[in-house]
Order: sequence, then C-alpha cells, then structure tokens
Amino acid sequence: MAHGGMQHGPAAPAISLQDVQNIATARKVEPGYSITLPTTATGVFTIAVFADDPRNDATLHVDQYTGKVLADVRFEQYGAVARATEIGVMLHEGKMFGTFNQIVVLLICLMILLSAVSGVVIWWKRRPQGKFGVPPLRHDLPKWKTGVAIMLVLAVIFPLVGASLVLVWLLDRLLLSRLGRQAESASTSS
Repeated sequence: MAHGGMQHGPAAPAISLQDVQNIATARKVEPGYSITLPTTATGVFTIAVFADDPRNDATLHVDQYTGKVLADVRFEQYGAVARATEIGVMLHEGKMFGTFNQIVVLLICLMILLSAVSGVVIWWKRRPQGKFGVPPLRHDLPKWKTGVAIMLVLAVIFPLVGASLVLVWLLDRLLLSRLGRQAESASTSS
C-alpha cells in the first residue's frame, strides 16, 4: 500500500482494449495510432498517433476504469514552436505532401552532393600547378556585401554559427597567415 491507501501495483483495467479502440474511432483518431496500456492501478490508456500530416496528430489519455477521456490533445492545441517543429520534421522526412515532397527533398539532397563534388573539381582545376595547395586568390573579385550580410544575420540568429565563424576567422588571422608567411620566407631564402 502507498500513500492515501492507493495501490501502485500492476493494473487490472475495467474497460477492454476494444473499448479503447471504440473511443479512438468515436474521437476520429487517424488510423495507425498506438495504444499504450496502463502499467499501474493509477495509470491510463494512451492513444497516440503522429500522422504523416501533423494536423492529424492526437494524444488521448483514457481512464482505465471508466473509459472517460481525461485528455485529448490535438495539433490545434500545440504551441507555435511545437507546430513548427512537427511540420518541419514531416517536410524534412518527405511525408507531408507525399511523392511531391519526397522529390523535392531528393533534389535538395542531390544539390548538396553536387555542390560537394563540384567544390573538389573546382579546387582541382584552380590548385597550384603540381601541388596540393590553396588556389591563388584573384584580386579582381568584387566585395561580396550580400554574402557578408547573410553571414552576419546567421551569426546573430544562430549564435553557434557566429561562434564558429569567429573561430575560423581567428584561426585564419593568427595561425594560417603566419604559416603562409613562414613558407614564403623559406622559399625565397632558398
């Protein structure tokens, strides 16, 4: 026996699993839901579905003795962050709009792969002749103000991005520029 005379041992539900399924049907829970059984005398049945379209998500808690629905949480009751997260995950996984969404995600994936391969090809073509080094910088390049503005906005919105940009900039200024100068002075003195 626990506090207040309530037993916290294994559950012996008064309603059947079929009753819980009938409640899910009556409450119009999207097919594909799962039912979690109560594990203690004070536990509840939980009906949950995380549908391909997050607007059909549902979580219901049902009293194991009376069949009363104690909680019925739907997408409309989610906060803004939870809604955005659910929609983002379903779009990312390609589930929300079916085949069209999957094709879009596939194209994005292929573009990322293509950019990685093309980066290596471009470096290979521009590298110093016969060496594995950094391609020489063209001095006729215009300042890329839009790119700098985008990086600054991302650095403010995502502080870890900003921290990594500052770290790379410091690494370049303090370490790599010295190594480059030492290599130049060594090659000119030879």
